[in-house]
Amino acid sequence: MRKGNTDLLLFFNGWGMDRRVADWLVSAWPDSAGRDIAVLYDYRNLSIPAWLGEVMAEARAVDLVAWSLGVWAAVNSELEKIDRAVAINGTATPLDAERGIPPEIFAGTLKSWNDANRKRFERRMTGGVPPKIVDATRSDRTSADQQAELLSLGEAVARFPAESTASWKFSKALIGGRDLIFSAENQRRAWSEAGVRVAEIAAMPHFPFTHIAGWGELFT
Repeated sequence: MRKGNTDLLLFFNGWGMDRRVADWLVSAWPDSAGRDIAVLYDYRNLSIPAWLGEVMAEARAVDLVAWSLGVWAAVNSELEKIDRAVAINGTATPLDAERGIPPEIFAGTLKSWNDANRKRFERRMTGGVPPKIVDATRSDRTSADQQAELLSLGEAVARFPAESTASWKFSKALIGGRDLIFSAENQRRAWSEAGVRVAEIAAMPHFPFTHIAGWGELFT
């Protein structure tokens, strides 16, 4: 979504998603404040595309918003030039019984992932979200493609160091009190230990975007 602006916003999407969430956000949240927006998803490859690296190098300021497993992906993508970063409903330790998703639940989701269980997962993720928004943001990717990404993510999390080596830190974490994927309790614990400022929205499910007024709210 390049418009030739001098500032850039990186949006690290959740696992299994595609650009439809970002397309909806651009229309629902028009307050991009003169920033180009780049959306990243499908974390089987954590390398930043060459063209995006060039854009980041030329940008005056780079902000980052990461959702769900995109939080871990952002931390491990070897980004350098980040001015502000906000994590939403995710942690940098995604396979952890106390600071992320319990490993047995992650493994069960991976093993049993199919079209039927995908629908159940989506209902848990979007509880209370208007159906027309769920339909507008639902990923067009196949369940098999999502499962392959989840397998790759699980292997990468086990392979990468638990302590972040990123040169930047999240400045804020936004937690949904009704998150059924990353529990609010685990998110609080993870970000407290990391020394990251937390804001919580009690009624917000894992899909957070109908409980946020716009990009600007994230960085306040």
